[in-house]
Amino acid sequence: MKIPMCIIAATSLGLAAAAIAQHAPAIVGQDKPSRAIEGEQIAAMPQPVPEPQDAKTAQTLNIGDQAPKPILQKILKGNTDFDGFTPGKVTVMEFWATWCGPCKAGMPHLSELQKEYKDQGVDIIGVSNETLALVETFIEKPQWDKKTGYTIAVDQDGATNNAYMKAAKRNGIPCAFVVDGEGKVAWIGHPMSMDEPLKKIVAGEWDRNKFQAEYEESQKAAQMMTDVRRAMGEAQRSNDFGPAMKTLDAAIAKMPNDANLQMMKFQTMIGPMNDPEGYQTGWAILKANRDNAMMMNAIAWYTLDDAAVTDRDYEFAMAAAKAAETASGGTNPAILDTLARAYYEMGDFDMAVKVQKKAVEKSDDDAMGEGIRKQLEKYQAAAKAGHKTA
Repeated sequence: MKIPMCIIAATSLGLAAAAIAQHAPAIVGQDKPSRAIEGEQIAAMPQPVPEPQDAKTAQTLNIGDQAPKPILQKILKGNTDFDGFTPGKVTVMEFWATWCGPCKAGMPHLSELQKEYKDQGVDIIGVSNETLALVETFIEKPQWDKKTGYTIAVDQDGATNNAYMKAAKRNGIPCAFVVDGEGKVAWIGHPMSMDEPLKKIVAGEWDRNKFQAEYEESQKAAQMMTDVRRAMGEAQRSNDFGPAMKTLDAAIAKMPNDANLQMMKFQTMIGPMNDPEGYQTGWAILKANRDNAMMMNAIAWYTLDDAAVTDRDYEFAMAAAKAAETASGGTNPAILDTLARAYYEMGDFDMAVKVQKKAVEKSDDDAMGEGIRKQLEKYQAAAKAGHKTA
């Protein structure tokens, strides 16, 4: 069974792409896409802060740059006196939208951080680039008013979004920019990954230069992945995977340990390309990542179930499914369901029933559980008849 995960990168191919988890970023521009820390007190003596960039004129924004002064239409709640960055104090600029599921899922976490750092002068400013009326209506609802225990603001004609998101070439929300006590951008990333950096920035222990180098490398990797996905999308349309595989191989040569790229190559080769040598890549992935239960389950399920695969190597699928089961401790119903499917496809119906019963025991009374129970009935019928059932 396929488990929602963010590890598979080949979404444009329509392969065994994973569902976007609730904390994964939504893409800006989509129409409502489906989808205790003690820091040292900031030094009491204010430090001089260079004049911030004008949000209207900022063209690029990188780690270590002066943060543009936000231009906001209205602050709806929280620190309604906020008018820019205060020397010696840390500010988090977080970009979100009312339609963004991951943004809403992360609101309680941001509220916890605001409460935690309130006495240390930290402001978390959530900025929406939607209409004032829309955001006001959203915040007036009791459930969202309760979940947003930090400052909520509306952008002024997109000026702040342009100065931060567009200038930093970020197109996924939620996205947070941590501005340090010097008024410089110290960290950029998903708010759910902000805890440790924020702790160190507030305590004055953050190595901004080191993170700048790491961030630049991650951005290069992200751009490379974008290029690969674009090439794969064109390959799907033209049914010519040669150029795309050259792009993919070039990316793998630069990032040989990137599991996403390896997965993409494996899925493309045994799926759309119908290249049996793809299983060599699969075995290499298995050898290097056998302790990663989600990845092992993903490659096993793709091999067993995806319609693009016409030459199914059941021995490989079984090995991957067993690795997933071992890595998960034998308690994950979806992984057990995958292993049972592998036994079924290899004709060992009794083992399929045995493992599927374990999956049923671990399942909840929901849609996934119902599907697992139906599969058990199928395997039981096959065991009784001595052959696969329709």
